[in-house]
Amino acid sequence: MTDSSDTPRPDLEPAPQPAPAPPPAAVGKRPLLARLFGISVWGGVKLLALCILVGFFVLAANFDASDPSFNLAEALRSILRQTFAALGWAIGNFWQPALAGALVVLPVWALWRLVSLPWRK
Repeated sequence: MTDSSDTPRPDLEPAPQPAPAPPPAAVGKRPLLARLFGISVWGGVKLLALCILVGFFVLAANFDASDPSFNLAEALRSILRQTFAALGWAIGNFWQPALAGALVVLPVWALWRLVSLPWRK
């Protein structure tokens, strides 16, 4: 006795196969350059502000890469020294106005957060 499942039957047609779906990764994916360098206007403003801030520290350290006696390690030490000096100066001179401002701003901020709590997600 032969097994009828092994022999093909010419009167039956194979069932139609559904069309393959596109891969999910290809749907809605931005190009690499757009993902890498795409920036909003606010992001551009923040990037510009960071460049200016870093530029102040670089110029304060008398950075000159074209100088033949340029030493990268000494330049970094100088930038670090100037940064800590500026931070110490700011702490010594601005703690009183910062404290006075905090006495006004922080309670208003906390009250605003409390009042707007039901509408925040």
